[in-house]
Amino acid sequence: MSFPAGIPGSVLRPAYVTIRAQNLKGELYEMRGEGLLARAFCHEIDHLNGILFIQHLSMLKRDLIKRRIRKLRKTGEW
Repeated sequence: MSFPAGIPGSVLRPAYVTIRAQNLKGELYEMRGEGLLARAFCHEIDHLNGILFIQHLSMLKRDLIKRRIRKLRKTGEW
């Protein structure tokens, strides 16, 4: 789900992460990521777990964004 430009919100992500995965042969391996790579790993794992950006926000921010999106949809801007 994409959000229109101008919708504020940020997600805190760890600076370093270590992931465990399997290759095509089923062999386990670990990979460490830092900075942007760590952020990308966390983002993609959220996708795999069905977690949306908006679910990382406080209830207040979530409600404000939902209200703003409803207004945009009502005016046909989204």
